[in-house]
Amino acid sequence: MKVFLRNTQTGWFYQEPSRWTPAQEEALDLAQVARAVERIFETHLENVEILLCYDDPRYDLILPVPPTPSWDESSERRQPSGETLSGEKGRSAAPGSKGRLL
Repeated sequence: MKVFLRNTQTGWFYQEPSRWTPAQEEALDLAQVARAVERIFETHLENVEILLCYDDPRYDLILPVPPTPSWDESSERRQPSGETLSGEKGRSAAPGSKGRLL
């Protein structure tokens, strides 16, 4: 299996930072999905997908890579430490309890 990164907008394959090629055979084979994910984060790549290529192209897989959320968006989704949906520290409402505290 070979593992490539492909730009979803251009269809070009990753070779190295700031270098892309339209030819898959010239692309960098990252060999493992984990290495591909590391490269995406290390080089801050956007609009890419991970392409898994096998000897028989019928079995090739495309793994979509979701866009990286900005710091503001991801911090808004998190609850402050110790806070619950009801806003009281250290106590939580049970699912389906309509906000009643346990």
